[in-house]
Amino acid sequence: MNYLDERIRQLLDKHRIVGLAASVMKEGHQVWSGGYGWANIAGRIPVTDHSAFRIASISKTVVATAVMQLAEKGLCSIDQDVGDILGFPVRNPNHPNSPITLKHMMTHTSGLQDEYVRFVVDSRSENPPKIKLTELLLPGGTYYTDRLWGDGEPGDPSRFEYSNVGAVILATVVEKLSRERFDLYCRNHLFEPLQMNETSFNIQYFEHTDDIATLYEYAQETDSFAVSTDDYQGKKPDPIDYSGYVPGTNGALFSPQGGLRTSVRDLTRFLEAHANKGEREGVRILQPETAELMHQAHWTGYRSEGFFRNSGLQFQLTDDLIPGHRLIGHAGDAYGLLSDMYFHERERWGFILIMNGLVQRKGQGVYFEAEEELARLLYDVFIQ
Repeated sequence: MNYLDERIRQLLDKHRIVGLAASVMKEGHQVWSGGYGWANIAGRIPVTDHSAFRIASISKTVVATAVMQLAEKGLCSIDQDVGDILGFPVRNPNHPNSPITLKHMMTHTSGLQDEYVRFVVDSRSENPPKIKLTELLLPGGTYYTDRLWGDGEPGDPSRFEYSNVGAVILATVVEKLSRERFDLYCRNHLFEPLQMNETSFNIQYFEHTDDIATLYEYAQETDSFAVSTDDYQGKKPDPIDYSGYVPGTNGALFSPQGGLRTSVRDLTRFLEAHANKGEREGVRILQPETAELMHQAHWTGYRSEGFFRNSGLQFQLTDDLIPGHRLIGHAGDAYGLLSDMYFHERERWGFILIMNGLVQRKGQGVYFEAEEELARLLYDVFIQ
């Protein structure tokens, strides 16, 4: 793999990528993984395939998988009114008689806008936690604003609006139905069965914070990288006292919209399970028909300059990353990080890219240059 290592290092230099973890899947199984650059610059900690990254919006595919497990148990339906599950009305005031369903949440057609940051930050800052999701969603709540809702009717395909709030609500639904804290539900029903032992929505799970990659944002003005998040310097944050927390009242506590921390090795196991219709090495997390349902296009349109054209149930379908091939998965972009997790449904090959800081330049299509060039390199070396 001398050629591959050399080309990857050339791309790291070209795009000033701080650190990269990557893997490749072929015929439904991982065939390669690697780590390059730095997980922490100041500490001179290198990236390995065991380094845990905050992977941003790829996290949403885990949230949806948890929801669909509960749907398989008959505890909910994707066409069910979210408010009926949560126990309070969830309504767009512009369309008060139109139910908002789990499917609307998972396809970004609920009408929800991303007026959520202060709510999530404050929710995660309390110890013990007391803020409830009702404070965001119900009129009169501390965090409620009319800007939370768009004008479109729920389910209107012309009103696709990418929503992080939807993932927060879905995580709360998982808690309400399972009666488990969201981070523990995912650990018990997804991560442990798949042997994802370097993965959690809860920072306290990680024994050594040096195993967590620091994220860096590039500042063009100073031509330098600055720490954006996850620089723990070997010390864990103080633990949150969840003893009085009632599951089903605020899934925002675990940042389900983007806060999953995982290694490329672990995330590949999750990718393998989806590529193999819900099963990995004899462990089944979803029935085949459920996995297929998640990977189908439930919404088709044109949003974010063409980045979103087809949406499954929290999975994106794209024809843009590897020309001539439709891929299923998700991307992430937050705090300087870029991440990609995609697979080819029929041929069962795929790849994961996680970069914790780089100079982001748009490529010829809808992805950034670094994503395009790294993805196509891995495709040329392993798949073509």
